[in-house]
This record gives sequence, C-alpha cells and structure tokens, in this order.
Amino acid sequence: MKRSSLFIFAAKGVLFLLSFLLIAACLYGTIWNADIVFFDLLALLLPYLVIANLFSGLLAVILRSRYFLLPVASLLIWFFTLGSFWVLSVAASDESTDDISILSYNVQELEGNYRMTYAEAAPKIMDFVLDQNAKIVCFQEYANTQLTRKKMMAYPYEYHYGHTGNKTYAPMAIYSKYPILAAGSLDFPNSNNNAIFTDLLINKDTLRVYNVHLQSLRFRAGSLKRENSVRLFNRLGKTIRKQKEQVDILLAHTKSSPYPYIICGDFNNTQYSKVYRKLKGDLRDSFLEKGNGLGRTLLFKVLPFRIDYILIDPDFEITSHTNYKVEYSDHYPVRASFRLPEK
Repeated sequence: MKRSSLFIFAAKGVLFLLSFLLIAACLYGTIWNADIVFFDLLALLLPYLVIANLFSGLLAVILRSRYFLLPVASLLIWFFTLGSFWVLSVAASDESTDDISILSYNVQELEGNYRMTYAEAAPKIMDFVLDQNAKIVCFQEYANTQLTRKKMMAYPYEYHYGHTGNKTYAPMAIYSKYPILAAGSLDFPNSNNNAIFTDLLINKDTLRVYNVHLQSLRFRAGSLKRENSVRLFNRLGKTIRKQKEQVDILLAHTKSSPYPYIICGDFNNTQYSKVYRKLKGDLRDSFLEKGNGLGRTLLFKVLPFRIDYILIDPDFEITSHTNYKVEYSDHYPVRASFRLPEK
C-alpha cells in the first residue's frame, strides 16, 4: 500500500471514529438508558469532540471527499439533541430591583486559587459577594469565620451546615434577605459532599432553595500528568456513579416539596452529563437562557468546564444571568435573577 493510500485510509478511520463517538455520546446523553463509565467520562470532553468533528469535516471538504457528510451529520445530531456549549443571548437583561436574585459560589473555604493565601482571598471574596447585592447567596465549601460573620451581617437570615455528630461535610451556607421558614440537610451517605435547602418567605409566597455540592471529581491539571490513566479512569467513574446516587436522593427530596423550588450549586459535571440532565429535568438553566459565551465556571485552563449552575422553576421568568471572571477561588461565581409568576 502506498504512503498516500495509507494516509487516506487512516484519515477515513479517524473521521469515522470521531463521528461515531459524537453520535454515540448524543444517544447516551438522551435516549440510551444505560450507565457506561466511558461515555460518562466522554461527556467531560464533548466540546473537544465537537471541535474535532468540525475540523475533520472541513478537511474532508477541502479534499473534496464525500465523507464530509459523516461529521456534518454527527454535528447536526449533537446540536439538535444535546445543544451548543456556546451561548449568545440576544435579549438584554431586564432585571429590576423587585426581582429575586441569587448568587452561587464555591469559595474553596476562602483559601484562594492556589496563588493566593487566605489573608488575601477571604476579604476579596466577601467584598465581591457584598458588591453583587444578591438577595440570596449560596456558598459551597464555605468557612464560617469571624471575618465572614462580620461581612455577611448584611444578610439577616442564614443557614449553615457542615458538622453532624461524628460526620463532617464540606461546609455549606445559604444567606438570605428573605425570612427563612425552615431549613435542612440531605446528608449524602458515604461522602463529604452534601446538599442543603431553605424555605424562604417572599412576600406571600414560599420558595425552596436547594444548595448542592455533588461528589467532587478532584483532579487538577498536574494530576492528569502524574496519575496512572487506568487508576484515573476508575476513580472518575466511581465519582460519577456516586454523583448519580446523590442526584437520586435530591430528586426524591424535591418530590416532597410543597413549594416551587430552584436548584443551584456546584454539580461537578458538565451540561452534557447524565448527572446534569437528570437533575435539570423540566427546570430551566439560567445560563442557557440569559448567559453568553462558554460560561466556564472552573478555574482550569486545560478544559473550559461549566459545572456550576442555577436551575429555575419553569413557571418563573428568568431576567438575567452573569458569569463573573474573578479568580479568588478555584471556581467562578454565577448569578441569576428571576420573577415569580403573577397570581
């Protein structure tokens, strides 16, 4: 076989493989009722798989090959099933002072973004949060310190959770300018991650707010190079299975809610994962409706992950969404505003 023929054969093989993986990932994320770790992990890399199919299709067009139809078909299937990871919101924000606003932020216990100390990061984080003036603030990996207590005095109502008996969870908190009627914790088993909720009295209505921190993936750019690939695959697969169990616990709890609810927090997975899609259900993703760009929420240069979300009751009107590029933690904060339906 000539070198040119061998190259063409290999190029076709790569093109077929990329198209197959993208189509399979779309089916797995929507109608394929199965749990396969490989495709769960592929969801983390799906934006790159989309880009690879785009370039392979362009190359096939340049080479005038009819095989360009394969990546085109896979990209169309992706776009109409899972949706784009890039959002362009043409509608301007129409938030008013009467709207309900919520800020979600994983603050990494205020220890900074690997380049900052607690003394540097903590006041910057708290000042930033206060500047946004959201009516509800949900913290993941919080730290209840003298500084945070002093800074958050602007919020008259609060609920903290991190320790129960002999069990310690990554601390979480919900601050509110609305009265808290009730609050509680879901206490995820065999995990340091957790979800908490508060029932808030807003005028004459009651709204339940879930603050969620699903099982952590726990990998950094350096660990991808150092860790054995088989061990990394197995560990991430185990983590995603744990996330699915936690989602089932959370969804079971929402079914007993007497009030409409929103879910926000750090899901530790992408919008293409079964974890996100199952948790989202009929709720509306504020970023997809009012956001712009990639919406990256994790300070991780290798992959533009969006793993922090605000999911809102479908009967509410979303009026704004903002991703903030402040590098005080290993996460970027997100904020959304919405209105309750008129009665």
